[in-house]
Amino acid sequence: MTTTNSPRENAAVDDAIADSAVAAGGDVGRVPARRTAFVILIALTLFSAVAHGLLNGRWSVAAEKTAIGDQFSSLPEVVGDWRLVHQDSLDEQAAEMLRCYGSDIRSYRHAGTGAIVNAAIFFGPRGPIAVHTPEVCYSGAGTEQTRPRREETVAADSVRNKLWSVEFSQNREPTPSLQSWYAWSDGGPWVAAKYPRVWMTDDLYKIQIAGPIATEDFDPCADFLASWLPIVKPLLR
Repeated sequence: MTTTNSPRENAAVDDAIADSAVAAGGDVGRVPARRTAFVILIALTLFSAVAHGLLNGRWSVAAEKTAIGDQFSSLPEVVGDWRLVHQDSLDEQAAEMLRCYGSDIRSYRHAGTGAIVNAAIFFGPRGPIAVHTPEVCYSGAGTEQTRPRREETVAADSVRNKLWSVEFSQNREPTPSLQSWYAWSDGGPWVAAKYPRVWMTDDLYKIQIAGPIATEDFDPCADFLASWLPIVKPLLR
């Protein structure tokens, strides 16, 4: 029959072994040194966990922040020459992944050309909001990125906002048919940040616009953003 010692009995055995080592003229510092190393290891592990939690926003308190996100529902149905055609919400899986305090997802149609853009705005902890980009979201969804992202500038109310733009082909077509523009903000101008996850703020806003590829005469995403960003700006804190 196998007998299992209780924790107290195990501790007594450890102390007996240590006493025997001392009595036998062994290394008196071996056991204390081992315990010290164990304490240091635990401290380093806890520090690493806290640092990771701070980077991804896990330790941020969401109290009252939902009130800021709730403002997105007040965005208008008419944005310049664009008219609302559909309003949606995050599915359960995406909401769990992003941990948003608030979000708004809409589709608008341009009155003159009939072009449709999808506009999404999110507010939540820095970590999840920072890492989910169109390159990640569209991968495996029948799309293929056709060029590296590039920085775009959209001037709105004398503010020069910087956004990333990227293009995709769909259904293995040889030419791109979809573009997406995206950026982050801590409450100020929109920024095409290279490393938004290390931004020195607990929370971030993110916008993501998707629409048809630009032609020589008309860029749907750029045109929509020029009218939409001044409307969104007062909602940022």
